[in-house]
Amino acid sequence: MKRMMTIALMSVALAGCGEGGALNDTVQISVRESLVATCATAAGEQIPEGIDVDINTVCGCAADKVMAGQSVTDLVTNPPSPTEAMSKVQACLKELGPVKIDAAA
Repeated sequence: MKRMMTIALMSVALAGCGEGGALNDTVQISVRESLVATCATAAGEQIPEGIDVDINTVCGCAADKVMAGQSVTDLVTNPPSPTEAMSKVQACLKELGPVKIDAAA
């Protein structure tokens, strides 16, 4: 989370110096990657053995939903609560289809 805030603050500072949309795009990509990595780490620790789910796909979907319509500044000043983030993950799980259970596990 500190990394995301640092990146966002750098973006705001550099945007004031005349940097354009390319910097904002780069920061958006970095923020998304950070959200996906954080989600995947947290989810990986909670998924029971025998459950087959593509964590990166689910977390990528959730990150896209969290970031939809938000600027980097919006995300830093008003980050999603854990409840909001979980609702995005749950929505993505529903969209991506049922989770597979490995009977051999």
